[in-house]
Amino acid sequence: MNTPDFRPSIVAVADSDSYLKLACTTLAALGPGWDRRVVLVRTPLCPTEEQIDAATLGTGFAGEDIEVLALPSLGFESLTEDIVFAAATGPVVSELFATLLRSRGNQPRSAALVSALPGVAYPATANGWRYRRSSDAFIVHSHAESREFEQLAERESEHTPAILVSKLPFLRTAGFPQPQAQAVTSVVFAAQAKVPVQREEREAILLALDQVVRLNPQVRVVVKLRARAGEPQTHAEAFPFDSLWNDLAARGAVGASHVDFVAGSMDAVLVPGAALLTVSSTAALEAIDRGLPVLVITDFGINEQMINTVFRGSGLLGTLEDAQALQFSSPNRAWLRENYFHRRGPEFASTLGHYAHRARSGQLATSASQLAMASHVGLRRKIRTRLPLPLLAVLLKVRRRWVRLRSSRA
Repeated sequence: MNTPDFRPSIVAVADSDSYLKLACTTLAALGPGWDRRVVLVRTPLCPTEEQIDAATLGTGFAGEDIEVLALPSLGFESLTEDIVFAAATGPVVSELFATLLRSRGNQPRSAALVSALPGVAYPATANGWRYRRSSDAFIVHSHAESREFEQLAERESEHTPAILVSKLPFLRTAGFPQPQAQAVTSVVFAAQAKVPVQREEREAILLALDQVVRLNPQVRVVVKLRARAGEPQTHAEAFPFDSLWNDLAARGAVGASHVDFVAGSMDAVLVPGAALLTVSSTAALEAIDRGLPVLVITDFGINEQMINTVFRGSGLLGTLEDAQALQFSSPNRAWLRENYFHRRGPEFASTLGHYAHRARSGQLATSASQLAMASHVGLRRKIRTRLPLPLLAVLLKVRRRWVRLRSSRA
């Protein structure tokens, strides 16, 4: 709701590399009619300078000195915009919203509280929803996601946020992307921290990438990392791919120079002639958006554990053997329409504008059930957001070791 007399404002609060990308791209997509600001929460997940550069590239926030604040300092005094967009991990969102809701009680609030998940959020998870349920609005990025979260909302008897359908802000095409007719000159594997879980599964991917080079010497193979081994990222990674590659190379199982490991922006590797290989990464959508061929690996299953059920019916499923034969493909239109490639209209920004207008005019009240949620913030959320950073860093190291131990036993 932009008029000559009303210019809405929004601040995004992020805490990791993937959420910073969500924050910057979402605010950039709103356009110049908004006053926009991004801040980072100081936690062990805080992105490195390289990750910040990658997340802000092309958003209008590139090169800006993004302020880093402690969560206890975030309140309506420091977040003065009409909308607070919590683009952060669940415990941080929950604690931030609880603080803001309690600070106003039953009085009108000066800001609407909005949240979202980065990338693919299908199928909907109870945890992702529960952490963000106290918000006024929750953003999803496809019609399929909207139905999933509406089903979760229908199970609740008290407050649930309004579900707003947007489009992933880093997707550039207005509708269906046009596939490129070009020979594959590079294969890009988009690495993920969470999947696959087992060390043997991860090594199988690396061995297959080594075979891609041996069978197709004219093709460059790239492993695109979210973070290098030991760097912070949204999810703990038990077996970083770059560390595993070094182990395999030391044993002579792979050619040490066969694969390039790169971090930074996905734009640098999703270039004409590239093909994208993944277990379930959102990078598949970025590749589709550019008209590049994609292959979603099914060797380890199509299930919720692999976070890849959204790709059923896409026409993109295949095996590591298919990757070695450079058999990549493009998705079908029916899948595109339901999953992330609907047309971007003005409705989303207009709805956010209405929330901003209601907040500034004192029409945004906090319900009793929102206040009740704010009073029951769990211990795990407080641990993430309140402990001193040195202690948190130690806990995260312990967590990574626990994830590795659990993976080895599974």
